[in-house]
Amino acid sequence: MSTLARIIGLMRPLRGRMALGLALSVAASLANFGLLFLSGWLLAAAAVAGLGGIAARNAFNLFLPAVGVRFFATMRILARYLERLVTHDATLRLIGRVRAWSFERLAPQAPAVMAQQRSGDMLFCFVADTDRMGQFYLEVLLPIASAAICCVVFVTVTGVFSLSAAVVLAVGLVVCGGVLPGVAGALSAHGMRRISHQQDVMHADLTEVLQGMGEFMFLGAARTVQARIADRDADIRNERRRVALIEGGARSAMTVIAMMSAAGVLVMADMAYGAGALSAACVPMLALGGLAAFDVLIPLPAAWQLLWQVLVAAGRVFALCDTPPCVPAPARPGSPRAPFDLSLSGVGLRYPGATHWALRHADLSVAQGAHVALVGPSGAGKSTLVNLLFRFHDYQEGQVRFGGVDLRDVDADVMARHIGVVAQDFHLFQGSIRRNLTIACPTATEEAMWQALQVAQLHAFVQSEPAGLDTLIGEGGMRLSGGQARRLAVAQVVLRSPDWIILDEPTEGLDARTERDLMDALLQALPLRTTIICITHNPAVAARMDRVVRVEGGRFHEAGRT
Repeated sequence: MSTLARIIGLMRPLRGRMALGLALSVAASLANFGLLFLSGWLLAAAAVAGLGGIAARNAFNLFLPAVGVRFFATMRILARYLERLVTHDATLRLIGRVRAWSFERLAPQAPAVMAQQRSGDMLFCFVADTDRMGQFYLEVLLPIASAAICCVVFVTVTGVFSLSAAVVLAVGLVVCGGVLPGVAGALSAHGMRRISHQQDVMHADLTEVLQGMGEFMFLGAARTVQARIADRDADIRNERRRVALIEGGARSAMTVIAMMSAAGVLVMADMAYGAGALSAACVPMLALGGLAAFDVLIPLPAAWQLLWQVLVAAGRVFALCDTPPCVPAPARPGSPRAPFDLSLSGVGLRYPGATHWALRHADLSVAQGAHVALVGPSGAGKSTLVNLLFRFHDYQEGQVRFGGVDLRDVDADVMARHIGVVAQDFHLFQGSIRRNLTIACPTATEEAMWQALQVAQLHAFVQSEPAGLDTLIGEGGMRLSGGQARRLAVAQVVLRSPDWIILDEPTEGLDARTERDLMDALLQALPLRTTIICITHNPAVAARMDRVVRVEGGRFHEAGRT
């Protein structure tokens, strides 16, 4: 299926609104044509009647054509207003639909897709490219379809009065509406693709710079990055200037051809009047109508240029969304049932493109309510357990069961309801402490939030802040210390109260006393049914668990009970 056909397929649920918007656009353009067409006849007919003497003036019916002029003028205003209302509503709905469709297909690929893409590339694709795709209806399809329909009507109406004038008008409309915009679009295609590519890279660079500003400064690379971004910006400006020149040239040529066509229509109408086939009042009517007919073609050069941008953007979005997820959706979705025990039997997992196995012939059993410490060297496969349970990556060998159900039959969203994770590279959201806790548990009361903060040993800090729960923490928790940010992440998981909690280095960045208080509060506050998997290099933390399992060589080795 072509890219254009897929875009139109996404528009199908909105076809009613879009058809209404097209009808209103056509009505507004026809009203504008009818206004000038009838005004030309009215002025000329009034002049002819005035020259014809008193009898001709008295016989001339001014009221009826004047009503027609007012009707077309009012219709043009109303239709244009309603068209803006309907078409912009349809466009916003289309953008929302494209983004929802994209997110639905990108979500199953995370975080595996993030290992192959820069976050700036993903952000620009999800925001800017989907926005361009959503503009396809308003900026490309609507003006082209409206112009095509209106031009047929214009030529038909002109042909009723003079066939030769209609032929001249048709030739001018084809050249201005089809040939010139098509040539301009073809000449601009390379430039538009280059602009899109350079914008993508530049926005990704800017996102990367903003996220790692401190690191760029520490490495002394700030000037190099700044120069690279400036070069890309200059390249974009040059290409935009070239594209603007092409569009301006096309518009200028359209103006010249429109005037020549109108003059041709006038000549044909005058010849028809000389042959007695046309009244005198119809001559200026056809001339003004010919000029008005070209107004509908004004947006076409920009529409054809934007079409190339839309196709490039859609190609990127579809290519990203069509990437098969690392883990296929369950053929027969199942739901784990209590007790939520975990069993790994002969499991082998190798990441895409990797030559070694992260887990191989791995066996592990964890009963619900157990407290297990996973220890071992970095890269031994401890964090792989999280990727496996959340279905971020699939295992190639063995069997995994959770809550009595094969893990391959459980959707990642279902696992997220049963398991909470405090990752080593956790993320906090821009806004307040309250917002971050609400994201974790939208139904949580303020009392529950304070209890979670108390368990995480963060309540004293929050109470000391003037804004309390509404204290702003900055992007990624920048206004918090490393230890405070980690404890807020712990509070998020405690607030959710899942059946399983996986803690990846939960006490990193904490002093000995805070570490001890945090672990004591966690073990006391969590229900007995809650399973704790603690990934740690800290012997003191591991000693607080019931079991210690050492991960080495892609296998789980029982290291003893405490």
